[in-house]
Parts: sequence; structure tokens; C-alpha cells
Amino acid sequence: MDPLQVVFLVAAVAFGFFLKGITGIGAPLLIVPIVAGTTGIEFAVTVVAIPTVIANTWLLWDTRKSVREVAWFLLPLLTAGTVGTVLGAWALLHFDSRLMTLVLAGFVLAYIAWSLMNRNFKLGDVWARRLSAPTGFLGGILQGGTGASGPVIGTYVHALNLDRAAFVLAVTIPFEILGIVQIASLAVFGGYDQERLVAAAIATVPALIAMRPAMRLGDRMSKETFRMIVLVVLGGAAIRLIWSVL
Repeated sequence: MDPLQVVFLVAAVAFGFFLKGITGIGAPLLIVPIVAGTTGIEFAVTVVAIPTVIANTWLLWDTRKSVREVAWFLLPLLTAGTVGTVLGAWALLHFDSRLMTLVLAGFVLAYIAWSLMNRNFKLGDVWARRLSAPTGFLGGILQGGTGASGPVIGTYVHALNLDRAAFVLAVTIPFEILGIVQIASLAVFGGYDQERLVAAAIATVPALIAMRPAMRLGDRMSKETFRMIVLVVLGGAAIRLIWSVL
């Protein structure tokens, strides 16, 4: 990497992981398009995957007390998500996924509009269970193919109307597991070399520095403020998806 690429990487990572420390989502989708502008999409996805898993481990520990609130819907989501992640990682190296990306972005924007018009909406338990596996599969494909399953999983969990700690834990568990599967899949498919591993190590430093103040800020937010910020991050992620295609 040249010095300009390193500057873009460090700045994008610091910003993306500050938002992730507050909401648990958003980092890869905000970071990857910025970094990809100077390095290419494959390089950006493979590099950002590693600090994301490390940051998720921290978030898991910080929100671990909320595990009983979210365990009921995670097993089918994670099982289907693992399959989707492997397929997405393979597709990243073989296919153009722009159409799927645009459809996904449109879905997220439609959910945001719906949520703003229905502030007290909560997905019922029956539908939450029915949608768990499809959400995991689609999120896994996006994780493997773009490095970020946040728009799918974040939208689903937002609809459950959880408090901040439970929300962050609910999105972080699948992010962590799918992220590990993604890294393993990319490694098997030849996605890592020495340059990318060094870049990932560099990116991990600003990621961890940005997380601490963000996590403490998130702890002091009201539930309504937090939910609105999540919608803003989801909207930014959807716009980034569209921008990355166009």
C-alpha cells in the first residue's frame, strides 16, 4: 500500500468503527467503498474483515449480559447465515453482484420509511421466528460478498424493538460468526496475501481506538435516540451500497 492508501484506510476505519461502537452496525459498509476507491473491492473486503471480527469480540464481551433476550432467534439465523457467507465469499471472487446490492439497498430504504411512519412497530414473535433463517441466509451472502451483513441483519433486529445492549449483542453475534466464516472462506479461496494481512493489522489500531468512547456514548443514549441513530446508519449503509454500484 502507498501512503495515500494508508491514510484513506486509517481515516475510514476510525469513522466506521466509531459508529459501530455506538450501534453495533455500519462499519464495513461505510469503510469498504471508501477504501475500495483506492485499492479495489476485493482488497478492501478482505482487509476490513479482520479488524471487524476483533472489534465484534469486544462488543460481545461488553453486552454479554443481554444474551437471554436474543438467544431465541439466533440459531436458525446463524445456521443459514453460515451457508450464505460461504456462497457470498465464492461469489465475490467470481461474479458481479451489483443487481443484488441494489435490490437490498432498496429494501433497507423502504424499511426505514416504514419505521419512521410507524414509530411503535414491533415484529411479532411468530414472524420473527419465520424470518430468522431467510435473514441469516441473505445477510450471509452479503457478508461474504461485500464484507457487511449489517443492512439485512440490522434491519431485522431493529424491527424487534430491543434496547441498545440487546440490539448490539443480537447483531454482533451473527456478525462475529459470519465474519469468522468469511475470513476462513476467503483464505481458502486465496483471498489473503502478506500485503493484505499487514493492511489488516494497520486497520485494527484505529478501529480499537475509536470503539471505546463510542461504546460509552452509546450507553448513555435513550432507547428512542439510539433507534433513530440506527436508522440513520442503515440509511447511510443503503446509500453506500447504491453508490458502490453506480
